[in-house]
Amino acid sequence: MADACEFFEDAIMAASGYSMYCARDDSCTLPLPTGENTGEAWKWWGLNSATSPNAFNADDYARCQRAYSYATYFYSSKGYTSCNDYRTNSALQASLATAKASLVACATGKAADDNFVCSTDASLPYSTAALDTFFGVGGVDNLSYTRGYLPNKNKWSGGVNFWKGVSESGSASSSSEYFTVAWDFDDNSVREQVVDEKLIEDMALAASAIVVILVLMWLHTGSVLLTLGGVVQIIMAFPSALFLTGALCGISFFPFLNFIGVFVIAGIGADDCFVMYDKWMMAKCRCLPGANSRTVAERCYWDSCWAMLLTSLTTSAAFFSNAITPIAPIRVFALFMGGMVLFDYLYDITIFAALLAWQHDRVIKHDISGKNSVGSWVLDFWGSIRRHRANKNAAAAGKPAVKEGDVIDSKRDTRSIEERILGEKVFPIVYKIRWPLVLVLCGIFSGGMYGALQLDTPSDSEVQLLPDSNMLTKFSYYTRSVFKSSAESQVWVDVVWGVKAVDNGDQLDPDSKTTIEYDTSLDLTSAEAQNWLKSFCTDTQSNMAYENGMNCWMTAFDSWLGVQNALIATSGQVTDFTTHCLTSAGANAAALPIAPGSFYECLYLFATATSYYNAQQPLTLGFYYDSSGTRKLKIIGFQFGTDVLWTAPVGNLETSYKAWEAYVTEQMAGAPDGLKNGYQASEAWLWMDTVTAMRDGAYVAAATTLGISAVTTLVSTQNIVIMLYSIFAILTILVVVVSSIVSLGWTLGFLEGICLVILIGLSVDYVIHIGHAYAHAARQSGATREESARHAIATMGFPVLSAAFTTLIAALFLLNATIVFFTKFGIVTVLSSIYSSFVSVVLFVALLAAAGPTNGFGDFSRLFSKKRLEKSASLY
Repeated sequence: MADACEFFEDAIMAASGYSMYCARDDSCTLPLPTGENTGEAWKWWGLNSATSPNAFNADDYARCQRAYSYATYFYSSKGYTSCNDYRTNSALQASLATAKASLVACATGKAADDNFVCSTDASLPYSTAALDTFFGVGGVDNLSYTRGYLPNKNKWSGGVNFWKGVSESGSASSSSEYFTVAWDFDDNSVREQVVDEKLIEDMALAASAIVVILVLMWLHTGSVLLTLGGVVQIIMAFPSALFLTGALCGISFFPFLNFIGVFVIAGIGADDCFVMYDKWMMAKCRCLPGANSRTVAERCYWDSCWAMLLTSLTTSAAFFSNAITPIAPIRVFALFMGGMVLFDYLYDITIFAALLAWQHDRVIKHDISGKNSVGSWVLDFWGSIRRHRANKNAAAAGKPAVKEGDVIDSKRDTRSIEERILGEKVFPIVYKIRWPLVLVLCGIFSGGMYGALQLDTPSDSEVQLLPDSNMLTKFSYYTRSVFKSSAESQVWVDVVWGVKAVDNGDQLDPDSKTTIEYDTSLDLTSAEAQNWLKSFCTDTQSNMAYENGMNCWMTAFDSWLGVQNALIATSGQVTDFTTHCLTSAGANAAALPIAPGSFYECLYLFATATSYYNAQQPLTLGFYYDSSGTRKLKIIGFQFGTDVLWTAPVGNLETSYKAWEAYVTEQMAGAPDGLKNGYQASEAWLWMDTVTAMRDGAYVAAATTLGISAVTTLVSTQNIVIMLYSIFAILTILVVVVSSIVSLGWTLGFLEGICLVILIGLSVDYVIHIGHAYAHAARQSGATREESARHAIATMGFPVLSAAFTTLIAALFLLNATIVFFTKFGIVTVLSSIYSSFVSVVLFVALLAAAGPTNGFGDFSRLFSKKRLEKSASLY
């Protein structure tokens, strides 16, 4: 108690500047009390004056209001003056022990019966906001958590910055051997400001990651022009997708999540650029030296377009499939990302391809002449280095670097360096251990599937933006979950009449709220309706409410009538009660039912005389006057406690929801006219519905993506066997990534659901590229599995690995982010890049090399015709 008291009064209230923001006692003291001094700013300070705000007045003094906490309130209420008295004064210690025992007894009694009447020490009162859930339960007599409140003013005149400064200095996060501290304003304003600041910092990290992608593109191509073309391609995809969702789909809502799409499309766009560029360079190697861009394009352009079309359609479809999720930010993000992928593809095969062809014709001139220029270094950096070395070596040998009619690389191999490395160095190793690698693939799939099935839904409704270690995150969790008054402890159900359960807002825009539609048939005035409502409360309390937990003003109204009637009978006075609370026979009402014409006026008297709540609002707020000037009640609602907690598994919440839905539906069927349209609702059901929508949407999106991938692969390879292998490989990537995040302790919450949306979109491309290349080779007459698999890894391995490496390096930047979504997005992207590249380039190639179809086996086109295999002079 002494440490906690000193935390408030020494660490916080004595901090420089606190006196500017504390709320002060209404009464002032004149003069300054003996023993006090103005140096202790938190205790005494001159009152503000109208002419000189915050100025010191020597005549009037007012104390900053004390912290509302057990530690600060108890010693001062007992007449002591120092927190240290908890340590040194035996009388205070004895009083504390007695008060604590009384508080424990009160908490124990309340745990058994919510109506238990406590007899606690007034200086240590029973407060559900300051006592943790387990205090007084099962013999627990010590607090694990408690709460204090510091009244503040002028929050937006610097108070937020003051508290941030206190936090950053360590004062507000100080701890003793007895406790640690977490704090926030009661409206989370500090947390919101911190999140905004960290968001800006993390967006800078995301921007840095995009810059890294562009640098890697330049390293890959050696061309400033192609790198800028890639930038233009990526940038243009953003407004194009915005036009798609805004102008064509009519979606005005633009979630911040869409900005993350720039990072995602940067990785996908780099992948498309690498495929187009690498296929162009491979085709260039196979053409005669000096071939112009048209000749090279005829050899590779349409094949590149086809390969990228397949992956782009699959990736966009993977994103579009997530639009089935009814959660607006995810649905809009899915549509936006799907659109960006398609537009990126269109710009890649037009803008980037055109720049590539234009650059080719310029570079060929330098190849022929063997000379470099400023332009050659800009367009072909690596080629310029090669030419520079050739010229240097030729000068040393005294020979011309390029003979007349020759080109610098006339004797080059018809395969690029990357093709030779993967085809001649890497593939032989993969081929030699292909069967063990197939077993590894099956084992990874089995283990990944088992781990993925352990993915559970969260037990906390908070969309966490700051990390677990952040003090503001801890405060948010504590206030929601660990106190007896926490909103997310016990689930309460509202049964409501008078307002229709409709959602007529724009479901693609969270800012578009529903318009309230009142049920004009609501009528409580009949004797049948009054009796039914009273019985509904008592029956529901007995049959459904946990430990009889109920907030029902109808039963309290019935009791109030009896009390008031007894008072009138004793006093004989004529009051508003005798005027408005009458039976049908005209007598003073002692219980329900009362005369229909008197019901609403009498109920209004009850509402103004008590403090009961109706549908989570004061009962008095529900009244209105109709067009005839008659007072009526527009909406009514009762609350009942359930036997389930917010932190319970979603399956338990669903079970409770179905039970309440069935019960209330049955009750409404037997309700009198005017009360048949009631229904039950709870904030917990909203949370449950959001989580289940995330869960079901992820499963449906994954299944849809696999189905679309199957169709795409079948169209591209025209081979059923390769299609099945591809689906197996894609599914392996998905389950292994999900299994990995489960091992990290993740659940399928809002942020994780968004990451899975992106994961599904990123997991399909590489496998389809490899499968398409294998099928193309296997369709050649006499091609063996070894030759076809070698062709697949040689031609598509480098583009796949380049794209994966680029995405991986960029995602590593996000691991240093503060905002949880960025770090989780970075983790998923890193895992996806590693697993996708390894599965596609190593394990999938090994599977094809071991059991891939040959000689047309499994070809879809040959099932219905006798189409012959193609002839080719060379596969690799």
